[in-house]
This record gives sequence, structure tokens and C-alpha cells, in this order.
Amino acid sequence: MTDIVAGSGQPLSPFDRIKQTRLDGTEFWFARDLQGLMAYGTWERFSNPLQRAIQSASNTGMAVTSHFRRSAKPPRTGGKPREDYELSREAAYLVAMNGDPNKPEVAAAQAYFAARTVQAETVERRVARLPSWAIALHELVDQQATLEIEQQRQADQLREVAARVDSIEGAHDWYSALAYARLHGFTTERTYLQRVGVHAGRILRQDGEQPGKTQHPAFGTVNTYPAWVLERAFAETPIARGGAE
Repeated sequence: MTDIVAGSGQPLSPFDRIKQTRLDGTEFWFARDLQGLMAYGTWERFSNPLQRAIQSASNTGMAVTSHFRRSAKPPRTGGKPREDYELSREAAYLVAMNGDPNKPEVAAAQAYFAARTVQAETVERRVARLPSWAIALHELVDQQATLEIEQQRQADQLREVAARVDSIEGAHDWYSALAYARLHGFTTERTYLQRVGVHAGRILRQDGEQPGKTQHPAFGTVNTYPAWVLERAFAETPIARGGAE
């Protein structure tokens, strides 16, 4: 997986890519976006760690409605708006800590939000000791960094839109192996993608689900899989020696 917290010149972490920034500069993560990166196939299953996190926040005196803001947005394919939450960094960390410890994706989320928490606390302590002019300069630099991350996120979203228009996926965040490969810059060699598809189907069935189906103008009916399944399938399917890079 990509570096836990991206430093200067490093690629963004998947958790940085799904981070949202409000007009006032505050950051949050949509729960449904976090669901995919933590490898929960359905919202119902993800609701378990989410609700445990909300209960933990309430027990420790956190302002639950501020850290877990209820939200609703329509799926990208249309339809009725779906329940969601805007999670603060602290809330997202609690969700990760209440996730399935057997999932490596949950461990990655825990590591990311733990690192972000330490990072934020260290910066706050250092800033508190600075003179006023330095604090103003720090805020300016922070705004610039936030802008750069937002621009990177928007660029990623444009790539995603292009892959969706090319369009081989069906339901929200379900892709064909070809669409996912194009979206992430992987090889699109046909035999390799077939092996990825077979492995993705195996992973999905082990999780109690079946591949989706959608129509492609050139290839006819193709299988689609959740993003988290394809991320794992591509990682675990080696490119055959002599194959396309």
C-alpha cells in the first residue's frame, strides 16, 4: 500500500486522496469512502465499527454531532440519497480502531490516522511557541499545502470520471478490471486482466458476494467488482514474465 502519510515529493496516501476540505479549512472523511479503503463490502457491515466508534466518542465526552456529521448524497449512478457521515480526523481514527483487526486494510487505516494524530499534535505544540508573525506565515503555508492536496484530489477525481465515462463499471465504486487498470495506470494486457478478474471473483465470493454485470459496447457483458477487491487482486496477481509492463 502507498505510504501511510505522504511527505514532500511522495505520492498521496489513499486516505489523503479521499480526504475532503471545507471552505473553513477543516478536514473530514466521508464514511462511505473510508468503508471501501477498510475493505468492508457493504454499508451494513461497516456500520458495526462506525456505531461502536460513535458510542466510544459519546462515552469519552466528545461532541458526537460535530465529529460524526450526518450526511446524505445520491449514488453516482443516480437513485435515492444514501446515509453517510462526515468524519473528523478523530472520528475516523475511532472508526479505524473499532474495525476488524484481521483485515490488513483496517491496520493500514489505524496506522494512517495514528500518524496523522501525532503529526497534528506535534504541529500544535510547535505553533503555540512561535511569535505572531511566524504563526501567520505557518497558516499561509498550511493553506497552500491544503490547496495542493485539494488540486491533487480533484485531478484524481477527473481521472476517475474519465474511467467511468470509458465505462465499464456498473454500480457505485464497482469497476471492471480494465476500467480499474486504466484508472490507476496499470497494464491493460488482456491475458493479465483475465487472471486479475478470476482472482477478484474468488476474493468477492469468499466475502459472500458475487461479481456484478454491465454491458460494454466492445466487449459485451463484463464482470465488475468493488474497488477494494480489485486493489487486492491487482496487488496479488503477478505480471507474467515477458508480459506487458
